[in-house]
Amino acid sequence: MLPKISLAELRETQDAELERFRELVPYRIIEKDYGITPPRRATSCNIIIDMQPITPDSGVQLAGFWRALTSGDEDLEPLLEKIRAAYEAKPGWSTRGGDLPNDPLTSTMVVVTSPENYQYLVRVDTEPNRENQKEISVRSSSPCVETPEDIDLDAEY
Repeated sequence: MLPKISLAELRETQDAELERFRELVPYRIIEKDYGITPPRRATSCNIIIDMQPITPDSGVQLAGFWRALTSGDEDLEPLLEKIRAAYEAKPGWSTRGGDLPNDPLTSTMVVVTSPENYQYLVRVDTEPNRENQKEISVRSSSPCVETPEDIDLDAEY
């Protein structure tokens, strides 16, 4: 049985936490802040596994995103560890490394999970891009919740 939480509540919780992640990044190192992405469509909880559309039984979840660019000279790995430590200290929260073995990306990440099962993938670049900048980003996903009876498949939540 999936929890019955409104999509507005999911978005509010998720965006508030994305803002807290944003606040852990010193403003002085940010060259460009893209902000938190605006609301998007809800997705089926089965979309990743079997590409099924939203149905009353599938459950739904929301995604979120925040990213910023820093100078290519910034060492972002200590910042990632600071974020990890801050969330490990929060009761009920958990963290784990998110890097894949043999991943050719020039970044590293930590997965942070809330007690309510919101997930946040915090990624920092370890090498600068062509413009000599590094990116820090946080992708989020809400827990799966019961599909609202009045869901509008074209609405953004």
